[in-house]
Amino acid sequence: MSVELYETLFLLDSTKLSTDPDGVKGQLHTTLERYGAEIVVSRPWDDRKLAYPIKKQKKGAFHIVYYKMDSLKQRELERDLAINESVLRQMTLNVDPKWAEAILDVAKNDTGAAFAVRGMQDETAPTDVTPNLGDGVEMDGIPAGISGGGFGGGGGGGPRRRRDGDKPE
Repeated sequence: MSVELYETLFLLDSTKLSTDPDGVKGQLHTTLERYGAEIVVSRPWDDRKLAYPIKKQKKGAFHIVYYKMDSLKQRELERDLAINESVLRQMTLNVDPKWAEAILDVAKNDTGAAFAVRGMQDETAPTDVTPNLGDGVEMDGIPAGISGGGFGGGGGGGPRRRRDGDKPE
């Protein structure tokens, strides 16, 4: 039984939220607490026009909730939230423990709409540094100097990055 910190961003039906804001938020909190979640921070994020209609709605209200819960119950919770008529979409992230304190501090104290991003703007995680392997050294079968990272997955096909010691091709 591992208790984890989660961040869930809800896209709520703005029509239902405008008619009964306390009821919609209360329904979310009740659902979370039913699965044993301890709500740490819950606040509105933003209201905006959607890029495309979702469940026939053209506007939505974003609401963000940070909570601690047993990780084994997360899948059941997400199924229960998926059938909630007030929730148009949801996205849940497991917060890395090394960022938890900073993220919660920003979420509790910052009043701006982009509060979740501001906490980590100037910091770099130790794992974000790419090691310098020198000339000709391969890493995972990829020759040095060829970048294979990112969301593309396959590598190749892109331009080769030049380093200071590389000669023009």
